[in-house]
Amino acid sequence: MLARLRQFIRRYQLIPPGARVVVGVSGGPDSLALLHGLYRLAPEQGWHLHVAHLHHGLRPEAEEEAHFVAELAAAWDLGCTIERADIQAIASRPGVSIEEAARQARYAFLGYTAQRLAAPVVAVGHHGDDQVETMLMHLLRGSGLAGLRGMPPAVALDRLRLNALKRTPHASPVPLDHLDLKGIQLIRPLLPFRREEILAYVRAQGLEPRWDLSNLDTTFFRNRLRHEIIPHLKAINPRLTQTLARTAFILQGEYQVLEAHRQQLWEDLARVEPGRVRLDLAGFRALLLGDQRALLRRAMQTLRPDHRNLGWEHSERVLELLAQDPQRASGGPYVLTAGLVAYLSYTWLDVQEEDFRPSDVPQILKPHPLPLPGEVPLGPRWRLCARPVQWPPGQPPWAQDQGQTQRIWLPMDIPQPLQVRPRRPGDRMRPLGLPGEKSIKDLMNTYKIPRSARPHWPLLVDARDRILWLVGHRASAWASLPPTATRAWEITLSQSTCP
Repeated sequence: MLARLRQFIRRYQLIPPGARVVVGVSGGPDSLALLHGLYRLAPEQGWHLHVAHLHHGLRPEAEEEAHFVAELAAAWDLGCTIERADIQAIASRPGVSIEEAARQARYAFLGYTAQRLAAPVVAVGHHGDDQVETMLMHLLRGSGLAGLRGMPPAVALDRLRLNALKRTPHASPVPLDHLDLKGIQLIRPLLPFRREEILAYVRAQGLEPRWDLSNLDTTFFRNRLRHEIIPHLKAINPRLTQTLARTAFILQGEYQVLEAHRQQLWEDLARVEPGRVRLDLAGFRALLLGDQRALLRRAMQTLRPDHRNLGWEHSERVLELLAQDPQRASGGPYVLTAGLVAYLSYTWLDVQEEDFRPSDVPQILKPHPLPLPGEVPLGPRWRLCARPVQWPPGQPPWAQDQGQTQRIWLPMDIPQPLQVRPRRPGDRMRPLGLPGEKSIKDLMNTYKIPRSARPHWPLLVDARDRILWLVGHRASAWASLPPTATRAWEITLSQSTCP
């Protein structure tokens, strides 16, 4: 077993020579075998082992188990850290099971111990039968390749989500505001071994593990699989553990290939902003369905890194819409999950917060008066500026400014006060130079204003609430000047300071 353990660690480069390693030890046979195996190999590799045990406080035997681990570490002349977590308090939050609370508390504790000791590696005792259970759990709950590949031999610890702890910081075993898991690898050196092999090793080495009787409780999903379902599968295939372990390693390799490919797609097509991820719509439409699904899920995960349960339905509505209407370029909001929505915005597929307000276009949240002269802010980067201007007869400023949409001119006697406001249901205006009225909704479609920006797009109105300007796009007939005019109010949409 030691030879195979050494070979597995070398093949996957799990522990650098001379490294400090934090070993998670519960006192059970798996973690005890892991600690003993690493302890035997440490002298030849120059490793420095440190034992870490988290007292969950869930069972009467927990206190004795903590003492056992501490005494074992002392007997083997190893450093040891023991902490306690209030798992019940963490699990009191909606949607957090006892198992999930314990998992998050354990990884936070192990990571913080590694951070404190400047250890780049945390080792835990997951083995081949744990891998089988994990793969089947993901399969039965529904999963893509990321779940069906099971547990990889190594994973960056800072990729593990600890959102339940963040919601109950008082119950955390470590100070979360000082927790920094970057650069720490979580490794699983026992993945190639079956439970029977580990138990045989423990017996052969004369080790005396502590047994967690809660592992027999079949009210837990994993335990039902272990004691009721998997034995039936092993009756069909006695080599189930070896077969699925091999499948897991194959899928992990396939997953790495796909991730490299999709990382390049992400770099080519995605633009990440605070509160929003924009995906190039033309490039996104050209992708295969699997790549579309992966990029859409990554966009959601980018905005919700602590959200663990991205279900099938969260992405499929948008993908089905795109498939049913390949020419559709505008629409939304389409509800995703966890306060996220999607919009089709002509050249972009936007995934964003429900209350996201874009800063790359002018926006106004509530009516605001525009003094003459004066200005109104339209978000962090935009403003509407008003000032008086005059010109010689026959030389109006728009004569040299044909086709521009960032400026209009209003009669000096325009009914005041002017106001800038968001649109309202039923808003209409008569565009300057066109016959008849148009709805603001239709004009926004015509000018391809992003749908997510429409509810707060600014409209300039006079004292009678007549729409003078769909700001940045089209002036109304109420903004026209007589040919003899030599003075006007100039209203400018600007991204700089008003003159």
